[in-house]
Amino acid sequence: MTTLLLHPTAYGVASDEQLVDLVRAGDDRAFDAIHSRYEQRLIGYARQMLGGAHHDAEEVVQDAFVRALTALRADDRDMALKPWLYTIVRNRALDVLRRPARTTDLDVHAPMLSDASADPHDRVAQAEELRDLVGELKRLPERQRTALVLHELGGASHETIGRRLHVSVGGSKALVSRARSGLHRTRVAA
Repeated sequence: MTTLLLHPTAYGVASDEQLVDLVRAGDDRAFDAIHSRYEQRLIGYARQMLGGAHHDAEEVVQDAFVRALTALRADDRDMALKPWLYTIVRNRALDVLRRPARTTDLDVHAPMLSDASADPHDRVAQAEELRDLVGELKRLPERQRTALVLHELGGASHETIGRRLHVSVGGSKALVSRARSGLHRTRVAA
């Protein structure tokens, strides 16, 4: 097992086996090197599996790296890093593809959403704005959309969202923040 700390520039040329040994020895720079080496290739692979959904691919890869780091620190079995990482990404992408697409049928909620006293022009504008918002929400990555809807519409705490999505409180806050930023960028671009 390699326990020798490498010069910072040597991480880029270290073998996968050396980097794995260093990660297991507690060297965070070694995991950064693994991340740098494989991130873009794994995102490309995930995008192929997910039909080109870039944001979903990034989330799948991010989750795969979190799982990989946890597994590397907990297990000392020999392994081939590259195929192992691709397997984790494949499994996570398949999990995303297996989830049913969730949509909201607004016609069912129309009686509650309508305001009988409103001006017809205002009602049409509100309906268009609501339809646009739902469309923008659908374009967000699923975990971001779920976190935002739970937080903003459901009033769920970040702790509750974190438990539901299997992320930390900070992870929940990050998902909500990224979802808000994504909606804002879409609105500004329109």
